[in-house]
Amino acid sequence: MFAVFSIGSLFAVSAQLQLRILMMALLAFLLIEPRTLSSASYILILALTTGAAFAPRYFSSRLLRAPRWALHILGVLTAACISAMLMTNSVIATMAALLSGFYIGAALSRKLAMADARLLAWGDDGLVGVTRDLLLGRITSGLLHDLAQPLNVISMANGNLGYIAEHLPIDEDTRRQLLDRTDRIAEHTQTAAAILSVFRWFGCDGSDQPADLTVRSALERATTATRSNVRHHDVAVELHGNGLDYLLPSRHGCLEMIAVAALLCVFASFTAPDGTRRRGRVLLHATQTPAHITICVHCVDMEGAAVSGRSMDYATTWLIEQVAQEADGDFRSISRRNQPERFVIRLGRDDI
Repeated sequence: MFAVFSIGSLFAVSAQLQLRILMMALLAFLLIEPRTLSSASYILILALTTGAAFAPRYFSSRLLRAPRWALHILGVLTAACISAMLMTNSVIATMAALLSGFYIGAALSRKLAMADARLLAWGDDGLVGVTRDLLLGRITSGLLHDLAQPLNVISMANGNLGYIAEHLPIDEDTRRQLLDRTDRIAEHTQTAAAILSVFRWFGCDGSDQPADLTVRSALERATTATRSNVRHHDVAVELHGNGLDYLLPSRHGCLEMIAVAALLCVFASFTAPDGTRRRGRVLLHATQTPAHITICVHCVDMEGAAVSGRSMDYATTWLIEQVAQEADGDFRSISRRNQPERFVIRLGRDDI
């Protein structure tokens, strides 16, 4: 029973690599000891391991969305099946006990994972701040659409105003002043449209220019989206490395989200708790290795010394780690003192 509980737990957390390794070990033992073919329990455990190792990821989430009362009933049935298996040694009772044990192990692991996520969210602001950020992100798309409409009207009206100013029978000095104002309105309108475009494509694998979805563009978009959080202009963001031009069309949005989380954390390092501001640089160094694209985030002052700051909150760290895993990569927060390296982002290459 402990075996099926473990298999169910691995199935719930989508640890397919470990399940496949376990399946190979069970098959190897089957070849070494052919007498295990006569064991119904062993064959069923092997079948459960094989099915869990190759089941689609969405299948596990749908299977485990059972109501709470169903889990209580299943727990009672599992206890009854285990009792019947021990008393009668029936094959049917054994199969029922193993199947129900597999599901119970998966369901408990999922509930523990969800509880772990809730515990991680208990930071300075608790769940309120996390929930606010989540809901604010969900309503942003609609607000951006509503904001784009008056922006288009302003742009069209400004164009008409410029045309009228060019043809009005007025002196040249007044005409020049009017045209200067229309140019300023056009410049700020274009800036606002660019900001809307950043938020429109944030976290998405899309762009107005799809051919430019590279590591560089993801980091540049992340820098643009977080620039206002610096609150002063004495912090520069620099991009370096031979991995900046690597094409990333399918995981561009994931890298952008990870980079935004890292930048928000390091930008806070340049503002002391008393409000004083420090000058410095944030270095994003992207390197291309035979198997990965690695982005190291360094935080230094103007002399190149490490800038220390608060670590990323647990809830954001946990979420970003899940995003990195979905993108076949990983995300690490470096907490060593007097070291400029703060974060390491690694994505697996898909061209090998």
